[in-house]
Amino acid sequence: MSHPLLIGIDGGGTTCRGAALYGGKRVTRAVPGANATSDFEGAVAAVRAVVQALAEALDLPVERLAQAPAYLGMAGVVDARVAERLRRELPFARLVIEEDRRASVVDALAARDGAVAVIGTGSFLARQTGGAMRFLGGHGLALGDEASGAWLGREALAATLRVSEGWGAGSDLTRGLWDEMGGRSGIIAFATRARSRDLAELAPGVVAAAEGGDAQAVDLITRGAGYIAGALTALGWQSGEALCLTGGLGPVYAGALPTAMRAALTKPQGAAPDGALALAGRMAEGCLP
Repeated sequence: MSHPLLIGIDGGGTTCRGAALYGGKRVTRAVPGANATSDFEGAVAAVRAVVQALAEALDLPVERLAQAPAYLGMAGVVDARVAERLRRELPFARLVIEEDRRASVVDALAARDGAVAVIGTGSFLARQTGGAMRFLGGHGLALGDEASGAWLGREALAATLRVSEGWGAGSDLTRGLWDEMGGRSGIIAFATRARSRDLAELAPGVVAAAEGGDAQAVDLITRGAGYIAGALTALGWQSGEALCLTGGLGPVYAGALPTAMRAALTKPQGAAPDGALALAGRMAEGCLP
């Protein structure tokens, strides 16, 4: 059975990516994203914007897209209440909404057995065996998101404060953050109001500092890699199983993982929003559990 129009949307905390398949033609578009729990209005606006962009790319009215089978994997959809609240704000007549974790696994592994560490603004890990998925993490920065961009930013600021109080040696990273933020009061003020994506904007500087050998930055990358390795072990990952590091920061940790995990690293099968579109196809065929 063929469906002339399918919509798949991967709504990440930083970027919301959408894909549409229409008459054999596939188009993709991306807009700034938001987390449905921490920024509900921003998440709704992101989905609406990417749907509008897809409609324009296909030269179709939004109303036409709204009648298509649509799958939405959205960061921050932690329960049915959030999903239903989103559903009421969106135009789709046939819509599956869930957290973005399953779509990310399909992006990376398709149907293969293996594991994936998705490390972006937030983070989570998953292992797929025989089509069944098990997840770990993805609970937000207040309760986790270790190794993520937001975590790197927060931990870099925390390290800067510790150094200022005589705990540990300073580095170019901590001195730079101290000056940029305006010292202790500025760091605390920024951290108090910062959202995850604001903290994640500090992550590229941490990564660059680590690549340059900055001791404080290297320590953060080492800690993040340790979390990834521990989480994979908790998921039951076995040596020899495929392992993908995805998200904007996933590959950063490759060199700091244990030898067996480094040896298992493989390129993802695809990238967002491939998984969301594939799941929209399964939904249209009635085989999305």
